[in-house]
Amino acid sequence: MKNSLEFNIQFSNLMGRSFPNCFAGVYVYLENIFAELPKKCGKKMCFGCACPRDPQSAYFAIFDTMCGKSSLYWRFDGVMTDMAALIGDNSSVGNWSGKCGTDYTVDFIFGFAGYEYQKITDATMFKKEVITAIDSGKPVLADLATNDKSFSVITGYDGDTFISHYYHTDQGKDTQEKLMDTLSCNEINTIYTIDNKVTPRYTLKDGFERIKQAIESTFNEKIWDDGINQVNTIFVNPTDENFGKMNADDLDTLKKRITETLTNQFHCHIFSSALKNLPKFYDIEQYPELPKLLEKLHECIAPLSKYAFNRSDELGVGLPPADFGKKTVSAIENIKKTHLKMLEIAEQAIKILSK
Repeated sequence: MKNSLEFNIQFSNLMGRSFPNCFAGVYVYLENIFAELPKKCGKKMCFGCACPRDPQSAYFAIFDTMCGKSSLYWRFDGVMTDMAALIGDNSSVGNWSGKCGTDYTVDFIFGFAGYEYQKITDATMFKKEVITAIDSGKPVLADLATNDKSFSVITGYDGDTFISHYYHTDQGKDTQEKLMDTLSCNEINTIYTIDNKVTPRYTLKDGFERIKQAIESTFNEKIWDDGINQVNTIFVNPTDENFGKMNADDLDTLKKRITETLTNQFHCHIFSSALKNLPKFYDIEQYPELPKLLEKLHECIAPLSKYAFNRSDELGVGLPPADFGKKTVSAIENIKKTHLKMLEIAEQAIKILSK
């Protein structure tokens, strides 16, 4: 006994297969608004950069931003923040892919998109529920037990084996091909089956409240102030013997981790893209003040990943430690000021959306 769906969709390459990314693929499939693949953007294959020409990656950016995830910043010491834990973003420097599969995030995105769902954790029910869903024409979202940073979209079954079809773009080779993964029940923690389409339980106002909450967390958890103190202690006025004993290679590795934390490049791009896509994918005509406010917020976020540097080597990882530290502290102070502006704009958006 087997069956499968024609799931000709790729997930955005801006992130791994997080819940927001996988859900966006399911959403555009159910809404029948996905792009025909394979396809090119300009001269190269589309890799899902969150532009409006690719609905999956555009909706991914919106879902990722509305749930608060793309407003997050890592701590400079690498410790996960409380807000990241709440959202489920277990990404890190060097691995941008966070699963984002907590109930807090999953329920919000389903509710924001306007779909009822069932969360099933009993593995003895997986096969029956998957067969029922696929036979009714609906993919199934699976939280993988074998990968702490990834979900999967089940698009078919063959006996006791679940099948996942999707397109993948290799940016280095500039190729786009359809791939297939197989899964068994013991490789899955939880499945989410999709029920009826309903009036959304969460609105743009709720999304901006989550954005506000995530931005506030960077101040409440003292990311900026602690970061400045840590950089000063390590590089400008080193007092910690452990860092004093670090060799040049270890120091350069630490510098690169700090600079990648600063640039936060993919989060910034996703947030920026969501703001640009909102007027194209959501009816906001009843809020005439909102478009200009979105532009203002976009102007704040767009330069963040380029504040003092766009790549870690431009930050000055080759500078003497004290010079590197001073430049880094200046960048952190600028980003902190920008987040204060972003917080103010998010609060204005909430007021407008409350009318």
